[in-house]
Amino acid sequence: MRKKYSLYLDEILTGGHFDHFCLVGFAVSTEDYETKIIPELNQIKQDFFGDTSVIIHEMEIQKHKSSTPFKIFQNNKKYEEFWERIKSLFQKYDLPIFAVCIHEVSCQKLYSNSRDKYFIALQVILENFVHFLEKSNGVGNIYVESTDANPHQKDEQLQYHFHYLKANGTLFYDKRVIQNRVGTISFPLKVDNIVGLQIADLLPNSLNRKLSNKDQRTHGLIDVIEKKAYDGRCGKQERFGIKIIP
Repeated sequence: MRKKYSLYLDEILTGGHFDHFCLVGFAVSTEDYETKIIPELNQIKQDFFGDTSVIIHEMEIQKHKSSTPFKIFQNNKKYEEFWERIKSLFQKYDLPIFAVCIHEVSCQKLYSNSRDKYFIALQVILENFVHFLEKSNGVGNIYVESTDANPHQKDEQLQYHFHYLKANGTLFYDKRVIQNRVGTISFPLKVDNIVGLQIADLLPNSLNRKLSNKDQRTHGLIDVIEKKAYDGRCGKQERFGIKIIP
């Protein structure tokens, strides 16, 4: 019987001091997700906010406004303790990380009429997720948090690209291999309080800060990301875990 997995993804766009578009997330078995990850993150929420309905969002954590549950992080000790708990979650469980980071300006110079960044990123992520599923004898689904009617929102593009890739295959995988391993892509809303998507939300900023040579603000999370990046079971994290383009 093949094991079931989910891949939870989040994105960060270029802008400000970020030059890379990053699509980042982690895979988890359905069994571990239901019996370990959900209870542990809910316990973290209970311990810090006294309420498991609080939706964790990295940007709100950093702002820690008094009008939000994240005001608790005005206390530096609590802030550091929170990130230690998040790092511990990744360190305790088998949560391989998948990331694609695209330097948009450089790509545009090299390929003036290239495909859009979402297609490029999703193709690489999908290939590497399929590789993981092949090695794990598993099947899986993909989840990306929906962003609203913002003109830069790409739910529809990602949906289209996903079905295109499933119908036509990728550079390394025939369509039949992908169809045999990956089921659907879904776009839950933030209000759905999906634990996996809230954990994925905590990853892109740290990675983009590393690529942009900016100070980290998540107390060592980048070290965990780099350590947990999927290596293809052959030590090649730069190929299968964190792919930097170009």
